[in-house]
Amino acid sequence: MDEGRDTVNGAARGSDFLQLAVADVPAGGKAEWLAGRLRAAIADGRLPVGGRLPPTRVLAAELRVSRGVVTEAYRRLAEDGQVTGRRRAGTVVVAAPFTNTAPPGPGAGFGVGDTGGHADGPGARGADGPGEDDAGRHADGLDVGSAGGHAHPPGTGGADGPRAQNAEGHVEGAGAGDTDGPAVDAVGGHPGPLGTSGADRLGHDVTRGDRPGRAPDRCPAGPIHGAPAHQGPVPIDGVPARPGPPGPFHGAPEHRGSAGPNRGTPAYRSPARPINGAPEYGNPAEPIHGAPAHRSPAGAPDDTPAAPDPAGLFGGVPGSGVFDALRAAPAVVDFTPGRPDLTVFPRAAWLRAERAVLAESAADHLGYGDPRGAPRLRRAVADWLARMRGVRVDPESVLIVAGTAQALTLLHPVLRADGVDAVAVEDPGSLGARQHLANGGLATPPVPVDEDGVRVDALWATGARAVLLTPAHQFPTGVVTSGERRRELLEWARAGGLILEDDYDAEHRYDRPPVPALRALLADRVCYLGSASKLLAPALRIGWLVAPARYRSALVDAKRFNDLGNAVLPQLVLARLMESGELERHLRLVRGRHRRRRDAMITALAGQLPGAVVHGAAAGLHLTVTYPGTVPDTEFAAAALAHGVKCHPLSWHRQSSGPPGLVLGYASGSPGVIADGVARLGRALRSLSRPART
Repeated sequence: MDEGRDTVNGAARGSDFLQLAVADVPAGGKAEWLAGRLRAAIADGRLPVGGRLPPTRVLAAELRVSRGVVTEAYRRLAEDGQVTGRRRAGTVVVAAPFTNTAPPGPGAGFGVGDTGGHADGPGARGADGPGEDDAGRHADGLDVGSAGGHAHPPGTGGADGPRAQNAEGHVEGAGAGDTDGPAVDAVGGHPGPLGTSGADRLGHDVTRGDRPGRAPDRCPAGPIHGAPAHQGPVPIDGVPARPGPPGPFHGAPEHRGSAGPNRGTPAYRSPARPINGAPEYGNPAEPIHGAPAHRSPAGAPDDTPAAPDPAGLFGGVPGSGVFDALRAAPAVVDFTPGRPDLTVFPRAAWLRAERAVLAESAADHLGYGDPRGAPRLRRAVADWLARMRGVRVDPESVLIVAGTAQALTLLHPVLRADGVDAVAVEDPGSLGARQHLANGGLATPPVPVDEDGVRVDALWATGARAVLLTPAHQFPTGVVTSGERRRELLEWARAGGLILEDDYDAEHRYDRPPVPALRALLADRVCYLGSASKLLAPALRIGWLVAPARYRSALVDAKRFNDLGNAVLPQLVLARLMESGELERHLRLVRGRHRRRRDAMITALAGQLPGAVVHGAAAGLHLTVTYPGTVPDTEFAAAALAHGVKCHPLSWHRQSSGPPGLVLGYASGSPGVIADGVARLGRALRSLSRPART
């Protein structure tokens, strides 16, 4: 099997926290450089007062610097009075610096023009650190007395509390979780809410042997064609929606027509991991489209496959119920894309947060809530987006929705009222997102995707005034939109276009640096959609929409009349997890597990599907595999189901023709299960093999 590589060296890595990239760390003066970045982030609001810095251990590992560099940078901010250590609550921002200059506007600090579209701008904290085994679960801070600014030896400030071993054998600081930042003593410093205990990983899948070592850094990402983003933004507040059609576009063809010639399947810059010659694609978006199947214990023996396509799923054009039917179909191995590892849902942390929320909530809190969402969660989401995605928004601009599927549904009438009757989509792109748009009466002209992302020239040709994109990790190809394409997209948007940015799988990255969201660059022309479905679990049905001001009032009305707002208690629990650092700790944990499972699938594919090519391995929860030959991917998927494996044929997510392939989710199975599933795929393909055309 062939493995394409986007980036294979350490320079491609970085930290989600403030979108810091390893390549930007200077050879000398590292502590001063980091302190300067932190001061700037505090000044412009990316790190608000009350926000927490990542553990020194985690940030040092992500930036590949010594821990002393991070400790020194934190100490300098403590001496300035901007941060303080709160023992087990970590290092907290307590004051913004005095400055005579206005903080930079939205998008400042983003290198939109770099070759890979990667920028150092606002971002996130503590992601992709020292792996799952060293997820920074220690509260071993540097103890600095605020009164005199004297530093005590690292770790002396009550940093490492008792440790509990989680189900995978990882040591987690009880009460401290991953807050191992310098604990800078301040008068009145108290632990943050909820504590940050990490000993809460229930349900870890240890019996499956899911503990292979960390894989070498690989950053494959090779587009196949275009993939549409699935979710639309949901404006909020009380800003009246006024229909202001964007400026004219050249040569707007009939909306449902082709988006211009599809120039084949280019060799994408982010080389996919060829499994033997197959292009790569990404993960299906929200639960809008994918239907996670459960691994049925029963399955047909390897040598006695069930009848082909027992559920009749893969014949003809997939209908609106195709994902429900696939979910219900029995199978031994489930490679349905779009599922995180649900066995590590932080049950103990969720229960602690839920108990705390119930204990502190007054009776009035149990009544009807704000249709925009609980104010506490909107604040937590605004802080999360600033740290993790470089998006600075006011909490009043955040609308809490029931996932990106509902965000799109709420947008339908709002967009039509603004004169938008077509939303262009990436090709290949999410079938489910396309179905949601079509259900709202919107046309979905396809726009091809190449190695740099969506082709903006083809987007202009469609004449569509809105486009749905997955720029951070295109579904299903896994392509990251390049800096040049970002500039072209912003020019298109400034001319009157509207971008619906589905920030799909942005948090799940392994071999590439973080990239800022488009919303950070052009707020008034971008509707931003995100959710907790891949961060925690689809069952929560909690997402967020940040829309331009002109749409907010109409979107709030749409949400109010749709369901009066999401359930309040789960919102408050999620807010507490975000505030306490539990959510970031959980993200670091699952990244290590997902990465090992991805590597197990790539290895298995190399042996079972020679000649295939893997795409989108640098991030996400799935791989796209293309293969040589004449076997249609719908026939392959049907044969795979007959052999006990559920997956998506790539053609489901295409509107134009292209090479056959499968979209395979790997996050929910252990390496052993993955190896068995890929072996079944190999047998299924061999049972259909026919000579290739010459």
